[in-house]
Amino acid sequence: MKKGMLSIAIPTYNEEKDIGNCLKSIADQNYPKNLVEVIIIDNYSTDNTLKIVKSFSKKLNIKIFMNSIKDAEVSKKIGFDNSKGEFFMYLDADMKCHNAKFIRKMLFPFKDDAKIAGNFVNFVVNKSHPSLTRTLSYDEFQRDPIFRFFTIGIKGVIKEKRNEYWLCYCNTYNIPPQGLMIYRKQLILDYAKNKKQLIDNEIPAVLIENGHRYFAFVNDTGIEHLILRSLKELWKKRVRNLRRTYYPNVSERKFKWIDWKKDWPKIGIWLIYTNTLILPIINTIYKSIKNQDLCFLNEPLINLVSTYSIIYGVLSAKVK
Repeated sequence: MKKGMLSIAIPTYNEEKDIGNCLKSIADQNYPKNLVEVIIIDNYSTDNTLKIVKSFSKKLNIKIFMNSIKDAEVSKKIGFDNSKGEFFMYLDADMKCHNAKFIRKMLFPFKDDAKIAGNFVNFVVNKSHPSLTRTLSYDEFQRDPIFRFFTIGIKGVIKEKRNEYWLCYCNTYNIPPQGLMIYRKQLILDYAKNKKQLIDNEIPAVLIENGHRYFAFVNDTGIEHLILRSLKELWKKRVRNLRRTYYPNVSERKFKWIDWKKDWPKIGIWLIYTNTLILPIINTIYKSIKNQDLCFLNEPLINLVSTYSIIYGVLSAKVK
């Protein structure tokens, strides 16, 4: 592993609309180009994705691998196995760095404090994004309201606010639901060795289980993620994630955002809140005024779609 190098794995499949913006944001970083490698894992795209990727070959250190299995977590594992950096992260093709200081700022905590194992990535609002995406992006982990209700946010793990970043302390009872992070690759080599998938939400739990409980959070940079263009897309993503990622590994998973055996009271409260509509609408008006963005008018519908897509996904899943 090359000291100081960040390896970025990007799974792709027909991403010609977004991959250029993603790669440009990496190429524009004020961090030494020889200390950044970009690993593209493509599922045999039929559009111009690879042509666009190759057009950045003079600006970035790019490796391309082909993967016939259309599973982002499998692609991330291929990227991980072929990475040379001391630090590792993944990006989706529809993500981009918020500013040119992203890599430098995100790697600083590791140099400042040797006990920091990972740095949680902050999601940043892009006002030009569709309103559905903006609604989620106001949350630092880009969580649906249902996930915010059942999981812990960054404020719940802050130990100390330092000048350049916030020092966070986590344990098995307060694991943030954030898989998008930069972490020291060496710390999960043993865990990843025999895995076919690299499930991003598992990494914080794995690090914590191995005794690495200090993390960082940089609040003045982050990632812009064009996560949603329609409610139909939201439904498909939630069902797909349950079927492809959650349930095939449910018996082995270290991080579970909900305890189906113990959280029934909270589940009942959430169902009442979501289906009455009155409380979500009141909350929507408050958030719209507070953030001066009418995107929050989407939230009652997001609540319903997220909730019932998860219910459908749970009821229709084949648990292994």
